[in-house]
Amino acid sequence: MSDQDRMAIDPALFATIFVQNWENVRGVKSERIWFMNTYSVISAGSLSLLQSVHGERVIELTLILAMCLLSLVGLIGSLRLKAELEECLERIRTMVARAQVDEFVALGRPEGESLRYPAFRWVFPIFYAFGTVLFVGLLVYRLAAGGHS
Repeated sequence: MSDQDRMAIDPALFATIFVQNWENVRGVKSERIWFMNTYSVISAGSLSLLQSVHGERVIELTLILAMCLLSLVGLIGSLRLKAELEECLERIRTMVARAQVDEFVALGRPEGESLRYPAFRWVFPIFYAFGTVLFVGLLVYRLAAGGHS
């Protein structure tokens, strides 16, 4: 018996799988926002602290290196979450299409040429990539400046 036949026969199984995928999508979206909020607060605090420890080279470099690593973790994590989000949304799209209820489920794909917009899923990886580049650039600058920053 194929998966499609099983879901057609057992609506409870279909509903359980659908709800599980939908809750996973919501969880991924929530996780991305929480990590971005945390990252933003830590970044702002680190940049403020960096100004108050000006001249303490070891502390400055350690703080910048920690932010480089946190930015990289954010980038890798956001790419993983993006892939997980896309997988769940694709499974939901497949289930919706097989059940022929796609006109009732909003999955963020507006129709029509005038309604095209960039996928928001790329905002998070771009944000962390940008943060990583900036903090690495700041680290290189501070290393190149030596004790004269």
